[in-house]
Amino acid sequence: MTGRCIVYTAVVPGEDEDPANATDVIGLAVADVMNGLGWQAEHRKFVGDLQPILDELRRDPPSFIFNIVEGFLATDRLAFMGTAIYETARVPFAGSGTFGLMAGTDKIIAKRLLRGAGIPTPLYAEAPNWSGLDESRRYIVKAIAEHASLGLDAGAVVTGRAAVEARAAAYEAQHKARVFAEEYIEGREFNVAMIETAEGARVLPLAEMDFTGFPDGKPRIIDYAAKWKEESFEYLHTNRRFIDEAAEAPLTARLREIALEVWRMFDLGGWARVDFRIAANGTPLVIDINVNPDISHDAGLAAAAARAGISYPQLIDGIVQAGLKRALT
Repeated sequence: MTGRCIVYTAVVPGEDEDPANATDVIGLAVADVMNGLGWQAEHRKFVGDLQPILDELRRDPPSFIFNIVEGFLATDRLAFMGTAIYETARVPFAGSGTFGLMAGTDKIIAKRLLRGAGIPTPLYAEAPNWSGLDESRRYIVKAIAEHASLGLDAGAVVTGRAAVEARAAAYEAQHKARVFAEEYIEGREFNVAMIETAEGARVLPLAEMDFTGFPDGKPRIIDYAAKWKEESFEYLHTNRRFIDEAAEAPLTARLREIALEVWRMFDLGGWARVDFRIAANGTPLVIDINVNPDISHDAGLAAAAARAGISYPQLIDGIVQAGLKRALT
């Protein structure tokens, strides 16, 4: 099936309307692929009053929406507003639905669901009482709902309650976003990407983050610089490598098993990524659930797909076809 398709992206705080900004580049790239697949695709911003957006989708519904809305009203916490409108208008779309975006984007809700289901995840604490913090343990202080490692740097890894409280206060004052403290796990880090297919969720080849060259004492984390500052030490020394899964069969099986369990529990769709740290005893711990993560042609998900022999147009087409089938069930 083909027809008219809308590729929706969000207005990103701090970025102007220049089409060269990163969010628009992704939206335009996806629209270009969709056009190449025979769709009549247009890129739009998900912005403004919700009622007119809903009214227009009802009055002139597209055949499909490729949803890349990462936030609304300057916060990622409201990313689910896009899918809530699409679901209300009954227009099929790519990516996770409202529940997945709400539960997966809010890391505290995600933590509670994970722990309730018995899925291993690091210990955590939140304001105002920060109960359970150990003065001898290291913690990473990070945003509850904002993505792209906003405000995350080496100073986010601290020891003890007083340091957690100080870092949290400074972060919230600067970024106007709530944070929480998660126990810092020193072990290996894995990114497990998944895509929706006609047969269900498929786990792509497992990627490990390589921190080779990090000096002793420097936290091994994917911070803001590692993601976005191409000339920084962190960016140049944080690399992705795909592991030999046959050589690490037990670990591979467990990572894949947990990732699929998370997919089902959070009712994910389209594409997603679950990030893990490996504890000292070998247990994989879920540290992040990335709902509708970066789907640009050079991002980690596309790299994992390419490793599996899936080209970028095939990746986009497969996600679209799965979304169309999901709308019919």
